[in-house]
Amino acid sequence: MIYQCYPKKTDEKSLFTTTAYEGFGLEPEVNDRLFKSCPELESAKTRMQLTEYACFLWHWRNKENPDSWFGTTSYNQLSKFETIFKDKEEVEDLCSEHEVIGWGRYLLLDSKGHSISLKTQADTCHPGLSEFIEKVLKQFGYEVPSSWYTSTIGFFANYWVMKNELFNEFMEFSWPMVKWSLNNVEDTEYFQKQHVYGTVSNAKATGYFMERLFIIWYLMRGKEPFGLGKLHPLYHNVVGDKI
Repeated sequence: MIYQCYPKKTDEKSLFTTTAYEGFGLEPEVNDRLFKSCPELESAKTRMQLTEYACFLWHWRNKENPDSWFGTTSYNQLSKFETIFKDKEEVEDLCSEHEVIGWGRYLLLDSKGHSISLKTQADTCHPGLSEFIEKVLKQFGYEVPSSWYTSTIGFFANYWVMKNELFNEFMEFSWPMVKWSLNNVEDTEYFQKQHVYGTVSNAKATGYFMERLFIIWYLMRGKEPFGLGKLHPLYHNVVGDKI
């Protein structure tokens, strides 16, 4: 099943209706089972930090997904990416051919159209994030893959589907570090110097870290997602626009 995450009752009108999807409420007002096996989610502050990872955590612990594959998307996905699966059979066919499938694929560019790396994009959007990633991974015995510093295309964490075995592997890799971030991120320079604009703020600092952990995981494992839909250019105002 692909779980379409949403926070508000009014978002339910945007949920997809094909058999491949099921809505998953990220707030107790729209999901009265949100706290099952997930006491962390009783904290509104934690829910804000985790964003869609709350859905990952809930299904990893509760094992109620009826299918052999797991995926997520957002109620507002169509404002970013056009991919919609017509039914479960379409997803199952793709999963039989590809280990990980993604439709949140960006080509990373500066404001002049020059390619930038995943690292540069992370630090442009969230100053200090790449250094935070490097420190946390090292603390847990991992090294940042070299392609983090060179790759100019990234699949972000909320638009993918994969077999349950790989989903479990990703959660076993990511949850210890996400949990550490929940408990420690506020004491870091990364948290303290975050930009505030639109929906971006340090209230979601762990969520931004989690999004990149998905990228780090697939780069480390050599499991870059099979891309669906268009490759979307994503422009950034990089300091000096020098690559």
